Amino acid sequence: MDQAISSLIYRFNGWGLVLYVLIVTLVAGLLSGVIGIEREMKGQAAGFRTHVLLSVGCALLMVVSIFGIGLVSGQIDLSAGAVEKNLVSYDTSRIAAGILAGLGFVCAGTIIRTGLSVRGLTTAATLWVCAGIGMACGSGLILEAIVVDVVTVALLSGLLYIEKAIGKRSPQIKFTVQKNLAMVRDLRSQADANGLIVKNISTHIVIAKDGTEATVIKVLFAMHSNQAALEEYCESFSNREGVLKVEKVHFRDVTSE
Repeated sequence: MDQAISSLIYRFNGWGLVLYVLIVTLVAGLLSGVIGIEREMKGQAAGFRTHVLLSVGCALLMVVSIFGIGLVSGQIDLSAGAVEKNLVSYDTSRIAAGILAGLGFVCAGTIIRTGLSVRGLTTAATLWVCAGIGMACGSGLILEAIVVDVVTVALLSGLLYIEKAIGKRSPQIKFTVQKNLAMVRDLRSQADANGLIVKNISTHIVIAKDGTEATVIKVLFAMHSNQAALEEYCESFSNREGVLKVEKVHFRDVTSE
């Protein structure tokens, strides 16, 4: 299939390149759109349109890198029967290297640091993959791009289930605190001090029996966290002013450490 699509470039007396660009950019957009939809459903800033446009742009830049420069310099002739004359002597990898360099800035913009929390790493990784898909399509490697797209979507879905399964068995601490008590940053700082890895922190509002509102902060740790360090972590917050309740979930016996 790759050779059939690539052969279009040298057909139709030069118009084949236009058809080739149309096909590879559409395929790149469709493949990356599948990944972008998954990010869109997760509410990420870089969603469907970002992934599609990035991949389409990379596909076009690869076509320019491989064929455009050669056409302008006269090293490539797309007229009928001129395939044998297309001996490329320039470095087609320079634009590809430029794409990857510029992509670093795009991915950095998707990573959000809130306090000591970092978000957007998965989205940045999917942007890198979509850039590769676009570059592969632009190079005529359509089948390879499809394979990578299927693998990526399967991994995003499959790994999510694995992460959830691990999360259900990982130790958690639920802090019930007075509403508007700011302690998330302290929770992360203390975890670092105790040598604990925090996987996620979530908060939600609850209403007590007396009608007052409180905030529940759930702190999820790495599965194989040191139990003694977790106990010490709980103690450091149990007597803090404004902390109403501390619950331990999936804790093991400290003596088993």
